[in-house]
Amino acid sequence: MRCFLLIALLGVACASAAHAQDMQKTFSAKGATQAQACDAAEKQARDWVKAGKSEGRARQLLDEGNCTCTGTDGAQSCTFVVRTSDVQREEEEEG
Repeated sequence: MRCFLLIALLGVACASAAHAQDMQKTFSAKGATQAQACDAAEKQARDWVKAGKSEGRARQLLDEGNCTCTGTDGAQSCTFVVRTSDVQREEEEEG
């Protein structure tokens, strides 16, 4: 009986973990200055996290990320790379 219970619990734990996806995501933006472009790219990342809620997903930014920029003459193009977690939420059963 204990073995069956352990196997059942392990199966539930594995099924829950299968819905989680950790990855690196890249967000890009342009601005007049490096600070403006990085802020815009970071805002895209935060918006992506918020948008997950309406899509039934639990999203997180897992680190501070790294913003790199290139540009000339008052135009900066920046890329923000950050580790993320994207988890599909289980739908609750109505009773």
